[in-house]
Amino acid sequence: MKIKILAAGIALTLPFWACAKDVTIIYTNDLHAHVEPYKVPWIADGKRDIGGWANITTLVKQEKAKNKATWFFDAGDYFTGPYISSLTKGKAIIDIMNTMPFDAVTIGNHEFDHGWDNTLLQLSQAKFPIVQGNIFYQNSSKSFWDKPYTIIEKDGVKIGVIGLHGVFAFNDTVSAATRVGIEARDEIKWLQRYIDELKGKVDLTVALIHEGVPARQSSMGGTDVRRALDKDIQTASQVKGLDILITGHAHVGTPEPIKVGNTLILSTDSGGIDVGKLVLDYKEKPHNFTVKNFELKTIYADEWKPDPQTKQVIDGWNKKLDEVVQQTVAQSPVELKRAYGESAYLGNLAADALLAAAGKNTQLALTNSGGIRNEIPAGRLRWAASSVRSRSPTNW
Repeated sequence: MKIKILAAGIALTLPFWACAKDVTIIYTNDLHAHVEPYKVPWIADGKRDIGGWANITTLVKQEKAKNKATWFFDAGDYFTGPYISSLTKGKAIIDIMNTMPFDAVTIGNHEFDHGWDNTLLQLSQAKFPIVQGNIFYQNSSKSFWDKPYTIIEKDGVKIGVIGLHGVFAFNDTVSAATRVGIEARDEIKWLQRYIDELKGKVDLTVALIHEGVPARQSSMGGTDVRRALDKDIQTASQVKGLDILITGHAHVGTPEPIKVGNTLILSTDSGGIDVGKLVLDYKEKPHNFTVKNFELKTIYADEWKPDPQTKQVIDGWNKKLDEVVQQTVAQSPVELKRAYGESAYLGNLAADALLAAAGKNTQLALTNSGGIRNEIPAGRLRWAASSVRSRSPTNW
């Protein structure tokens, strides 16, 4: 099996449209409730704010204004991160996402963090399509979610969008207690079934799949968070008729699309750090498209004017939660950083806290370094941003 990193201009085999036109796909994954701009040590030396959902809204609206044939997708894990998600069990997140121009999203493992009944409750309030086709009630043929895919037509172009969750990723990262009553089933089997159902009905087939290996979380960033998208490559190689696979869960951005057979694999980094943009262009031959342009764009907050509607909803939720989150809980003389595979202040603090809580009969405590999601700055620590709650939003 040959695996290639694509440069602009590599041909895609897709259905023919009567008129030549650009097709633009904007995508995100693993946004993890980072609704406001924030800093990370490995981008601009931690000196510039990045991300922010109001900024992403502005970007997508600009792209849609330039080209009617523009779609915006997300591959899951929009819940869990800063306290705005944890304190509201995702309600605030869906409220904010309702102001963003999503065309379709799928469900990630963190959407189950407060129980699958809460998943259904919160996602039922979404005003945008949510697709999920391989999670079922146990010992039943009944789907957990009633929409495995959707067809979206723009400017004469029809895209079929399928949503799935990797079985390994589901079982590995959704707690056993939470999974009681539901289960993920063979994503390859169900993906091929839905591709076949869409055949002849759409011009392009896109899968939003939350699968693979979870990310490393580290203050060092860079190469430390890079992991191969082996599961996505395997998935693409085992199905026929899939044009684009937008993946989540690995927190690994693809600097350029990965081509496996006739399928392009795309992904962003986590937390809204960057947004992907793929532009397809019909060329000379029927059934032949090329990648005209691709960009994995870092969202520097100082380069964007926040969308006023999205920002208003974010500000409204922050005001509601302000009384709780502004409480001072501790002080630190130094910044507490996280690391992966070596000693770090924040990991040591977490393990020591577990040891203290366990009592005198416990001699050893271990903490999951992947569950440490934020640095803690030096100085007075509030319950809010960079607090223990945002540092470990999943209660690990």
